[in-house]
Amino acid sequence: MCDYDAVKRHLTEPQARAFKLAPSQLRKGVLPATRLGGRFDFLLSLSQEGAGGNGDWEAFRGCVNDTIFTKDTELRAQDDTSKKLIEKLTSDYKQANCAKDEDGVVAFFGSNQSGLNDFLLRYLHYVVFGINPFDESIMNQLRDFHYGGGGSAGSAGPHLHIVGQLLALRTGFAFEKQFPIITDILKQTESIAGMNEHEPKYKNMTKTEIAGMMVSIMSLAGMVGPRTWARAVLGYQKLPTYEGQTTGDIDVTAVWDTIDLNDRDEVKNYLHECGRLRHPVSNTHTVAQEDFFVEMKNKTVKFPKGTIIYIPMQLAGIDESVYGDTAFAFNHKRKNLCPLSTIFHSVGESTNGRICPGRHVAENMMIDVMIALGRARRE
Repeated sequence: MCDYDAVKRHLTEPQARAFKLAPSQLRKGVLPATRLGGRFDFLLSLSQEGAGGNGDWEAFRGCVNDTIFTKDTELRAQDDTSKKLIEKLTSDYKQANCAKDEDGVVAFFGSNQSGLNDFLLRYLHYVVFGINPFDESIMNQLRDFHYGGGGSAGSAGPHLHIVGQLLALRTGFAFEKQFPIITDILKQTESIAGMNEHEPKYKNMTKTEIAGMMVSIMSLAGMVGPRTWARAVLGYQKLPTYEGQTTGDIDVTAVWDTIDLNDRDEVKNYLHECGRLRHPVSNTHTVAQEDFFVEMKNKTVKFPKGTIIYIPMQLAGIDESVYGDTAFAFNHKRKNLCPLSTIFHSVGESTNGRICPGRHVAENMMIDVMIALGRARRE
């Protein structure tokens, strides 16, 4: 069940879902329906039609696709404001002297007021929602929400069952209090403010519902996945040390320093090769819709309907039946790298519909970042 073909099947067939984020149990009390009232619309825990779903996932995901990730999103990613944000990130990178200064590296990757974290906060909320990234009042509220009380897990932490309860007690339920405030901010953005709330194909999804859902999506994925990916491709977070392999010794920045920065496809392949060896999200899940059998240690073991089945996308990325005897080596020029990639909860562009809705935002952002910072390294 951990081989590439099994992962591919699960990523391209309808999925039933539970309250899980990777292996962690989600805390229902902070999800949008609970915090804001109304219907349960949290996409990560809704099942699809064909896997026990009632059509809610399809309607709400369609609303997200057509309301949030539009042509306007693409235009904002290419405009002067986004370029200024990347220029500021480049300036922070140079000032930190990341190629040589260990203290600078810690500051660039660890500070929430500048460097990578500040860039991601401003850039993603601007490109995805159209929020003015230079409105410090709003940015400070978003910064406090996403980076303030969740510790190393950021705003994902409060969503997790045990961790979230401990954080709530430690912070005086700060996340729970801030949730509706951040929802109101998103409701008033370019992406959501003009939305029609009476669309039958979206099951009449409201602005409050989509805004609240996107608060959770940004907390659990939008602000976490890109940061994890960026830390790996920029060389801050080492590749995993797989048993019996030397993958953990690979210096990805040595490869980055040699790639053609004028070739966006080569930069993209570099990003995907880093992601193959260290997925931004290591696994996801589905829920069995019927009893099933698995061969384990020469025995046939029966698992009942309702069993949570983990989908190890990370293991698919190092399957030697697909990537051969160089599966644990770094080669961004290997064939079919992107079409085989599972880093966006899909197999390349093949998907059951659950492919990351912000994949193009994240991918193009990271290409732009790697080019800008790569040039800075070569000055």
